[in-house]
Amino acid sequence: MPRMVRRPGRGIHSATAVLGVALLLASPTAVQDRPADDIRDVIEGTWRLVEWHVGDRVLRPPEMEGMWMVHDGWVMATRHRQGQGDFESTAGYGSYSWDATGWTYGYERSEDRRGRSPEDAPLRVTEIPQRRFAITSEGDHLILEDDAQTLRWDYDIPGDTFTLMGRNRRVIRVYARITDLQ
Repeated sequence: MPRMVRRPGRGIHSATAVLGVALLLASPTAVQDRPADDIRDVIEGTWRLVEWHVGDRVLRPPEMEGMWMVHDGWVMATRHRQGQGDFESTAGYGSYSWDATGWTYGYERSEDRRGRSPEDAPLRVTEIPQRRFAITSEGDHLILEDDAQTLRWDYDIPGDTFTLMGRNRRVIRVYARITDLQ
């Protein structure tokens, strides 16, 4: 099973690197078609789902499982949970792109099943349009947020985790970076 460990030598965990990310966000010298490499290093990677908030319940493995992967212009997500009277399973993939101050992604295909059990959960296949997220920072956190403030990604840089939030910053899911696939 992959384990989550710190990435020594990657450079993003020090206070200096966090300050560097904040300065790069404010810098007019950033490459016009993408943010600085330090910012991309925070977002790109492979992440394991460690918490899934469903109503007033917080599910953790083994009650649920999932992965979020951001590599080479592609995103892929898988999430599965089966609990007391409910079932949800998602698998999707799509492309992403950068500009100097934002990140855009969408799903070319997303397969979702929701219901009381796997047997009565119909398959729904959709395309989810590209959506842009502005990149900002707050202390040692990198923030991606859409214009309508309906979805927010809060990357805790030293903790190598991110929290996906909905309206009013309601926690939806928490992911931890997988850095060693041994």
